[in-house]
Amino acid sequence: MSDVILYSGNAFSVADGKGRFVLPLEMRRQVKLASGGENRLCLSVHMDNGCATGFGLSHKLFLFEEVNELEREARAANRPFNGDLERENRLGTIEDVNFDEGGRFFLHPDIKEEAGITDVVFFYGVGRYFQIWKPEALVESPDRPALIRNKVRRWLEQRAAEGGK
Repeated sequence: MSDVILYSGNAFSVADGKGRFVLPLEMRRQVKLASGGENRLCLSVHMDNGCATGFGLSHKLFLFEEVNELEREARAANRPFNGDLERENRLGTIEDVNFDEGGRFFLHPDIKEEAGITDVVFFYGVGRYFQIWKPEALVESPDRPALIRNKVRRWLEQRAAEGGK
């Protein structure tokens, strides 16, 4: 069995009265495992998809080591590579936050703004990390699987029919 933590599954979370979201149970377990038993969640923004991302501390270390490997490969091939800039892009935007035993956490305001998130999020496990979407943005993203887009669209329609609760 590999030590790699893989996230899968999906869930919605509506912010509570304090503005906290709830990390889905299985993702919470995986994050805690990936963070050495601590309730420590790493959050960032996906550079290409327009959503936030979440993962445990082990993936943060993976990102650092990946840049070191790219730097070694570039040096061996005698081609230019700006390792410092790449570390800034991959690690400089990560916000580490705590979550309580119920999975409640605050999404950093900068990350919320970049991803357009307000009062509801859709968690979407995609391997080494999970994505955190503004549901409407995911529905409008043609690159996402139709099954997921349709699930989110139906949830939004049901929420609107119930008065947005």
